[in-house]
Amino acid sequence: MSNKNSYHVVTTINNPTAVTCTAKGRFLDADYDNLIVCKGSTIEVYSILADGIKLATEFSIYGVISKMQTCTIPDKPTCSLFILTDQHYYTLITYDTATQKIKTEGHGQLNEHNARVTDQPISTVIDLKTSTILVSAFTGLLFSIPLAPKVDIKGKQKEGNKSTPFVPSSIRTNEFDFISMVSLRGIHQSYIAVLLGEINDLKTIKTFRYNASLNEITENEKMQVGVEATTHTLVAVPDPIGGVLAIGEYIISYYDLSSSGSTPKELSIDPTVVTAATFLENSYDHCIMGDAEGYLYMLTFDITHLKVQQIHSTVIGQACIPNSITHLGEDLFYIGSLQGDPCVIRLNRIGPKFSIDILHTFSNLGPIVDFCLFDYDQQGKQTMVCCSGVDKDGSLRVVENGVGFLEQLELDIPMITQVFPLTIPKTFCDVLVISTFDRTLVLQQTSDTEMKEFAKYSGIVHNEITLAATINQQGYLIQITKSSARIMSAGDQGALLFEWKPPKGEYIAIAQANEVQCVLCCGTGMLVYFDCAGNTLRQISYLQLPDVACIRLCPLKQDGIDNDYVLIGMWSKPKALLLQLPNLEIVLEYSLKETGPRDLLITQLEGKHYFMVLLGDGQLLSNEIQFRGNVAHIKNERQTMVGTFCTSMYPYVHQNQKKVFIAGSRPTIISSLRETLFFSAVNIKDIFAFATFGQHILLMTDHGLLFGQIDANQKLHHNKFKIENDMPVRIRYMNQSKALAVGTLYKEKNNHNGFLTNRGNIRILDAQTFQVLDTYSLPGIETVESMAMASFSGYPNKEYLFVGTVIENADDPDASHGRILVFDIKDNYKIELLEAIEEPGIIYDMRAFQNSVVACVNGSIYCLTKFAPDLPRGQRVAFEISVHKNVLALSLDTRGDKVLVGDLMRSMSVLKMTSQDPLKLDVLAVDSKPAWMTAVKFINDYTYIGADDRNNIFTLMLNENDSAGGNISKLQLRGGFHVGSLINCFRPDILVDVLSTGAKDHDALTKSIEHSFTFATVHGSIGTVKTISPKAFELFSILQKNILAESTSIGNLKYSSWRNYKPKLQQIQHHSDITTYLDGDLLKKFQYFNFTVKHKILQHDLLKKYSIAEMEGLINSLVS
Repeated sequence: MSNKNSYHVVTTINNPTAVTCTAKGRFLDADYDNLIVCKGSTIEVYSILADGIKLATEFSIYGVISKMQTCTIPDKPTCSLFILTDQHYYTLITYDTATQKIKTEGHGQLNEHNARVTDQPISTVIDLKTSTILVSAFTGLLFSIPLAPKVDIKGKQKEGNKSTPFVPSSIRTNEFDFISMVSLRGIHQSYIAVLLGEINDLKTIKTFRYNASLNEITENEKMQVGVEATTHTLVAVPDPIGGVLAIGEYIISYYDLSSSGSTPKELSIDPTVVTAATFLENSYDHCIMGDAEGYLYMLTFDITHLKVQQIHSTVIGQACIPNSITHLGEDLFYIGSLQGDPCVIRLNRIGPKFSIDILHTFSNLGPIVDFCLFDYDQQGKQTMVCCSGVDKDGSLRVVENGVGFLEQLELDIPMITQVFPLTIPKTFCDVLVISTFDRTLVLQQTSDTEMKEFAKYSGIVHNEITLAATINQQGYLIQITKSSARIMSAGDQGALLFEWKPPKGEYIAIAQANEVQCVLCCGTGMLVYFDCAGNTLRQISYLQLPDVACIRLCPLKQDGIDNDYVLIGMWSKPKALLLQLPNLEIVLEYSLKETGPRDLLITQLEGKHYFMVLLGDGQLLSNEIQFRGNVAHIKNERQTMVGTFCTSMYPYVHQNQKKVFIAGSRPTIISSLRETLFFSAVNIKDIFAFATFGQHILLMTDHGLLFGQIDANQKLHHNKFKIENDMPVRIRYMNQSKALAVGTLYKEKNNHNGFLTNRGNIRILDAQTFQVLDTYSLPGIETVESMAMASFSGYPNKEYLFVGTVIENADDPDASHGRILVFDIKDNYKIELLEAIEEPGIIYDMRAFQNSVVACVNGSIYCLTKFAPDLPRGQRVAFEISVHKNVLALSLDTRGDKVLVGDLMRSMSVLKMTSQDPLKLDVLAVDSKPAWMTAVKFINDYTYIGADDRNNIFTLMLNENDSAGGNISKLQLRGGFHVGSLINCFRPDILVDVLSTGAKDHDALTKSIEHSFTFATVHGSIGTVKTISPKAFELFSILQKNILAESTSIGNLKYSSWRNYKPKLQQIQHHSDITTYLDGDLLKKFQYFNFTVKHKILQHDLLKKYSIAEMEGLINSLVS
């Protein structure tokens, strides 16, 4: 067996975005609260502001955080965090304000021999009386973790007490699973309330008292109540009321629990699943709840003599589907979500009524159920489109490399129309001329954060809109308004020197000016050209043109061209004219098909001139333009969508490289690399103008101006596109039509019983604007389960869409079945059904294969045996069963003449084609060890990677010699890696930062020896897998070991316990220690060490020959 292709590096390129848990406490400072947010293995700590939150710090641990809680350790001025990972490792950490570092107070693992992990969510509570954390993570067990030594009533530590702070002890219970657990308030003893499982269609709330001295819990049988079967969550009611809320799908009940005879107070609700609830701070009678549709409710108590008399509930608004609600103080709340975009809301109170305003939202890609990668322009830049979110929070998320704008200052001036930065000669000061909808402002920056407004500046006309403003060659200020073009001496004490006014009855509609030239157009279409280099405007020529839309001066003499030009865009007969200056002679006429231009530009990038036409609907037409004497030639037209609307193009220089900024709905920066244009999205939306002002980049929004910088490094940016009320579940890119096929579902509520039913659609979307072009609605309760694009040799230049569906049987889920639908996508993007074939099971996955299609139908693999779209319907398509060896075949991949199958329980198997016409398959090799697969991928003919339900990826290999025999071969495990989040799919290719890397795999050592691929997870993280050579693996594994030795583990958690492969059966654990995977995230840490540590890390015979800069370059090449 060759190991050459079994070494891989796994790199996270987008960190988890789904919020797993939240807390509030004084973590960074004893005087101020912080919001603490967990996302996978990352903890984000935010400062709480008057109108939102601001990230203060973030750090990662070795493990996925399943539970987090703030707690108080004696003699500590700030709160501590108790963190429990999904592998039941725990740590207690504190922020040391003196050293500004994280300090580990205690750590360990919750473990008991032969203990069974609970099927219920893990519960943690803090018993305040004894300063003990209680954790329910195993069936029949509680773990107690003391936060301080046990003391007697005199405050002395008890003799012989074996309890050690931060060390867990197990407590046996007589119960099976704790569904929900809370620490009670309002009761003097240490009581916890626990929700237990169904007995005779009821669930039970029991109360226990924790005895710290004996480390045991004792049930109080008098405080036991039965609750309805759908009850799923307990919420402790604060002092002085006490008791618990028991939340079910139909009833919310309050139980006093202080006496056995008290009557519960019940509130009937419409059927819903409450997913999060919390009491308002310093309140015992107001509780805010959120449900699975994102609705928020205010639960209020009627209280008399500290006793609850009645419960009320009212809907107060809708946000994301919450999994946590945290009161930030005042009227601000943070809504955390696994399934939608977390947000900060403000609670409004008007008398007894409540409402909410959503102040800020934060992008969450999770859960990513499917995605596709495509290169629309065939320029090497991949775009990733994800099916993200759940139910109403479902959307398409576009992920692509883009440019970041780092905001430094915001200037709030509403209704700005244009902005003109001016550098005044000899004064070394910059001023901003700002045109609003009815006037002109002049501002001067006086400090980093302050601007001064001039009531009067030089000869500026302040009560009109400014169409153009600049400083000319001799330092005079030019202002053009509707009524005149003016030249004045610069400076606040300047004066008007010359004024040109249009003929009587005319007004200036459009104007542009530079240091020496000015072109303006009057309302009737009179185009006038001026020389404006001195202290006067000298009219040179004019031309009558109808319907002028835009003007762009092109001073090309500075680029070595013989003449200067002006571009004129026209509306009525859509076209662009290139006029030679000074006589306004037409050199080039460029006709447009449908709409007139919004802006025009000729610019030079990497020595090549481009003629660009920007249309209002977001289309950019770019052409190469060449000048020979008085003649201009254009060639190589390229059409690109850069948004849904655009305003203007702005050439600028960044790091000595000329670029073009396009303002609009999706701002874009055009760069040139190797004489090819590349388009980079900017991480901000709806920008209407751009300028450079001193050391700042200035962007105009609908509410003011943003000052900041363009980030030199490209990063992944996310854009969200809703498809009506649908949740996208499957997506495929269609190469021929450059469109997207998206399978969606939506919930339809039955008005009689309130039940929700799934309905399905197949949508065709434009791959750049993401507008819906056509829709095919599935009948009844049929929904999309799988999709594949296929081409056939008998029908060249055509792609067909194959859709696998599920038709659920609510009474017997095992009897659910589906159909295979075959569609033709027409040239006008209309979707036409060619054939529909009933199948006896659910079509879980499909792939194009060998001029045919293979499909997973329950536990069988079906092959397309007939495809004749020209025949009558009913005779066009046929599928036949080929292999029936699986429990449930859930995922497929194809390569050459082989098919890779991922099973629900039986790991992976490899099938080989035995006949092509008709297509037949047979089993070539299987993995005998159990694994519950979620995705599979070919590396080559003999190496396979799979993802399982335990959040691993692992490699199986087939011995090349075994594949030649007639027997079924055994696949051999070649190593694994714990990703930490469930992977739903793999897709070939990766998102590459073309502009930063210059070229893929430019170093031979880090070159991927097989095609790299991308994966996405339910937590919203995105990662890549690259196959590397044994030589590269040896080098980087040494580097990784040295980096690990120099790294500080926050919480003292072990790296190996985090990343080691964790198979289904512990009996094969020793095989999982085979190391064939590198952690790209760990390798990236090298760049953050100081010089001394970097030098120390490279002290190995294989590493010494590389300088620090060379090693950083290798790492960047490896993980990018």
